[in-house]
Amino acid sequence: MALPPSSKYLQRAADPVDDVERESLTARLNSAFAEGRVTHDEYAAAMDVVYGARALGDLVPVIEQLPAASAAVPAIVAQGGTPAGEVSAARNLVPLTVLVGAVGLSLVVVIALLVGILLF
Repeated sequence: MALPPSSKYLQRAADPVDDVERESLTARLNSAFAEGRVTHDEYAAAMDVVYGARALGDLVPVIEQLPAASAAVPAIVAQGGTPAGEVSAARNLVPLTVLVGAVGLSLVVVIALLVGILLF
């Protein structure tokens, strides 16, 4: 994947590589290798470039070859099993506020009836 012209690796190619940049790329490479998205040889070659790089521009070959990070599914999405566009059974339930209101109203009616019985 070719980097966009606005990429910091192209725009600031002469800037020195700092430890944060190396750690970030190392983490991405480790993840890609662990998930099987890069081979051992690709991983080893990329790590050599990352730790041998002096300037951001030196990292361009690694960045261009690094597969996109796998999309982590947010927990809220992973919980549901309902396909997109369908309403799950949980969404068909009465909202909690309506339920609390109905229980509260029922309680008021019961109390009023008890007071009415006691007064007569």
